[in-house]
Amino acid sequence: MTTASLEPGRIAHVRQRRYLIEKVVQPPSPGDATLVGLSCLDDDAQGDSLSVLWEHELDAEVLQDDGWSNVAEKGFDDPEVFTAYLRTLSWNCVTATDPRLFQSPFRAGIRIDAYQLEPLRKALKLPRVNLFIADDVGLGKTIEAGLIARELLLRRRIDRIVVACPPAMLDQWQDEMETRFGLRFRILDRAYLNRMRRERGFSVNPWTTHSYFLVSHRLLIDEAYASGLRDWLGEFAPQSLLILDEAHHVAPASSSRYAIDSKITRAIRDLSPRFEHRLFLSATPHNGHSNSFSALLEILDPQRFCRGVQVLKSHLNEVLIRRLKSDIREIAGGFPRRNVVPVVIDGLPLDAPELVLPKLLNHYRLTREQRLKTETKFRQAAGSLVIGGLQKRMLSSIEAFAKTLAVHRMSVEKALENAIPPPKISKPDHEYLKPLTIGEEFDEELMDPESDPHEGGSLSEPGFDDRMVQATTASTDASREGKQTALKRELDLIDQMIHVAELARHNADERVRTIIQWIEDHMCPDLSTAAHPQWNERRLLIFTEYEDTRRWLQRHLEGAIRHSDQAHRRIAVFTGNTHRDQREEIKAAFNKEPGDHPLRILIATDAAREGINLQRHCHDLFHFDLPWNPSRLDQRNGRIDRKLQPAAEVFCRYFIFRQRAEDRVLAVLMNKITRIREELGSASKVLEDRLAEKITREGIRHGDVDQLERDIRDLSADAKQQTIEDELEDETRRQADLQSELDTLRKRLEYSRRHIDLTDDKLHQALSVSLKLAGASGIKEMVGSDDRISCYSFPAEDLAHYPDWTATLDTLRARKRRRETFGEWRRRAPIREITFADPEALGENAVQLHLEHRVVKRLLGRFTAQGLVHHILSKACLTVASDAIPRVVLLGRLALYGPGAARLHEEIVPITARWIDTDIRQGPLVPYGRSAEQITLNSLQRALGEVGWDRIPDQVEQHLKDSVKRDIESLLPHLERRAEDLAEEAKRRLSKRAGEEKRSMVKLLESQRKRIAETVREYDEFLLDILTDGERHQREADHRAWKRRLREITQELDDEPRRIDEIYTVHATRVDPVGLVYLWPRTG
Repeated sequence: MTTASLEPGRIAHVRQRRYLIEKVVQPPSPGDATLVGLSCLDDDAQGDSLSVLWEHELDAEVLQDDGWSNVAEKGFDDPEVFTAYLRTLSWNCVTATDPRLFQSPFRAGIRIDAYQLEPLRKALKLPRVNLFIADDVGLGKTIEAGLIARELLLRRRIDRIVVACPPAMLDQWQDEMETRFGLRFRILDRAYLNRMRRERGFSVNPWTTHSYFLVSHRLLIDEAYASGLRDWLGEFAPQSLLILDEAHHVAPASSSRYAIDSKITRAIRDLSPRFEHRLFLSATPHNGHSNSFSALLEILDPQRFCRGVQVLKSHLNEVLIRRLKSDIREIAGGFPRRNVVPVVIDGLPLDAPELVLPKLLNHYRLTREQRLKTETKFRQAAGSLVIGGLQKRMLSSIEAFAKTLAVHRMSVEKALENAIPPPKISKPDHEYLKPLTIGEEFDEELMDPESDPHEGGSLSEPGFDDRMVQATTASTDASREGKQTALKRELDLIDQMIHVAELARHNADERVRTIIQWIEDHMCPDLSTAAHPQWNERRLLIFTEYEDTRRWLQRHLEGAIRHSDQAHRRIAVFTGNTHRDQREEIKAAFNKEPGDHPLRILIATDAAREGINLQRHCHDLFHFDLPWNPSRLDQRNGRIDRKLQPAAEVFCRYFIFRQRAEDRVLAVLMNKITRIREELGSASKVLEDRLAEKITREGIRHGDVDQLERDIRDLSADAKQQTIEDELEDETRRQADLQSELDTLRKRLEYSRRHIDLTDDKLHQALSVSLKLAGASGIKEMVGSDDRISCYSFPAEDLAHYPDWTATLDTLRARKRRRETFGEWRRRAPIREITFADPEALGENAVQLHLEHRVVKRLLGRFTAQGLVHHILSKACLTVASDAIPRVVLLGRLALYGPGAARLHEEIVPITARWIDTDIRQGPLVPYGRSAEQITLNSLQRALGEVGWDRIPDQVEQHLKDSVKRDIESLLPHLERRAEDLAEEAKRRLSKRAGEEKRSMVKLLESQRKRIAETVREYDEFLLDILTDGERHQREADHRAWKRRLREITQELDDEPRRIDEIYTVHATRVDPVGLVYLWPRTG
């Protein structure tokens, strides 16, 4: 076997496939074999790498024949089959020469909204896709990230993806990526790690077992998981993508002047540079600290940003996408109007427990603070934590208050009985309690890396009670006589509160009665009067902060509806303890058509505040209690106020007791939060945090109510908020810019739609043809299909006897439960109807088929599989056209390949001509000019799009078949010249794009070097004296990072232009035969 023609850039045939030769390593000594590195060019294995010892391969050869001689060897293809084949090839063509062209939106199971394409538009302009998607809550950041990931996969720019997100959102990410984009992600957790060890040995690195992974934030700070990820990526992994959801968790955060790195900050800073591409997602990207924001941006894109160095707006605009829901609603529509409605409760008797207990608790607060006056600030803060926790529980429900008050009493009584000094607080305990005493939230995702990564939501009640005991003990000193007397007074007040609470804890309060009345008025008429009342189709979501309150509320609601129709199936609960399978079942039931499932009321704790979308058939929400963290409130509202909410308005209601001092403050707080969120969107987080901080630190003192109300009303933007507006927001230009942006995106979308030429009818036709080739019946429209959308039955029974189809058909079933066997799942979940449109209106009853769905890829793969293309298809077609002139069209596919056989450019190249009978032809066929060619191509499209094809006489068919070789010889030189011209034009555009990106990168790096150098010169060591130890260490670390970055920039100024050149360098150009089509006149 000769190796003379072996050289990079040539095309080889090896193991029944075509490969691009990437590398040739000559034998080290006589008798040894040549090592050849290959990348596959075939559509059904494109980009797959292979290394072979050339002389030892049985069928290895460098290709000389281009395949045109085989066209029409087997006669003419059925027009239906050829049409499906040609369309499939066209849909699979990609190009890097035109950043205006969007492809992934037409290959996804989504409703295409123009605003969601802006991240994709920006991504296609970047050599490295480093983007921060900071859209408002509910705008669809997951879909936007999925569109970018799919586009990069289409263009062969990535081959592995890691998505890091909060634990509660892992399942939603997995489901969205598979159903919307056909991407099958594995959730890497302890269960997956153990399974891989059982299957592949204890030493296996689980990251090497798949290409697409989902992992929770907290596991990335655990070396058991992070070390394997580092090994998998190495120092730098080309063609890799990191998607970091809720990226604000990674930003250095602190309540002090200079933000300090956290564990997750350090973990992601180490991992992020190992990925070539990075997408960060967060609705709240800025926490008010400039150095924190710049540090987060540096992790995203170290070539544009550096921690502690001023962020330039021009650089930020290149990587940041930020739109507010209110702006999109005003300009483009498609989102509901949120109504935040207070439900005021008034006229309670003065001895009502809801009024008595707050007064007793306030008295207890004052008594306790008097005793703690001489203690350390930390012990005083721990004491405030106790009161704040009790107050929040009291405002939630008397039941929750009574349970925690009993725990608190036991700890106080124990301290009084022992009469010993409180223990010295250890450093771990100090760090554990500190967030609770300074108003910061625990980052529950990061507390325990070994806990179940799928458990999300709020702190469990036993955990809260443990902290309560810890804080109580930390702030209780009964070792001196005066202290004992004070503790006895406190214990007496506790007993008074317990007495009142015990009498009332099991009774329904006015909020419960209001909700029951609302249910009767809006959901179940005659609930209180009819013997067997019926439910209408309205649904209700109720949030509460505490599990004790949830159980108490559920008990009363179940009692109120016990005589109604199917009462036992009307209420469901969603808490932190709800198993993953149950979560998915509840979500599916709540989102089903109300006529298909009896569930009407969902009671949820804050475990459901993120990662679960409930908007499909619900637009009513009650906050039974109000979380003091405004972000949690907005996350709750976001369950129904989001994209694809069909209602024009959503209603988020909350309760206010007019006679209760605490509620006066909460009412003013809610009004203020609602107003600033309307004005600033999620950038209002800093102002919201300042509002909440006023009550979170110490609770609400009755004596401070008037002042708190004034402070909240008067609160306005401070330096931190101004920093956000300077670095992130530009409110005055926001809507004008958005309008211009949407206009541009709509034009791009229409341009891409015409280029891709994918319609539901064409996809339907191609799938039906493939099914017939597989021996199955076609896709049939369902009789009595929903008026809003056409549904079809899929012939699964015709394919069920093929074992290799089983897993593919399973994608048409409802989601498998985690503990279900496959047999149980298939019996429970039949094959669902299919549709080619967005099935949101149908809920879980139908599956949308799109180009990346596994069923579609399996069926259309038949038209790109080498067995069909080279051994079954004739690549010649004869069809009838509504034209008086016989015409011929020769089609080739031009392909330009880059590194790793990445497809830099592909297009179908046509040459058209009037066909002249060979008996009277006096020379070669002459190609049409541009205008006649366009007429011919339009005629081709119409002919291939017809439902039925006329029969052409056998003698005509034979005459044309005899003419094929001569016709190809006439037209092929013209096609090759046109392909050569198109290839040169594509190379010119690729080179131009590479030049623009190189100049942009050099300018970027030089600008960064200048700004870092200025920052280093202005560094003032004397300022370190006014910082805390932690802030000083962080500032010094940043200073060292600046100097290190300056050294790196010098090297990158040499490396980055070369890397960009390599991305756009064409390694091989190929023109492959697509086929020959004759358009025969219908008139004869």
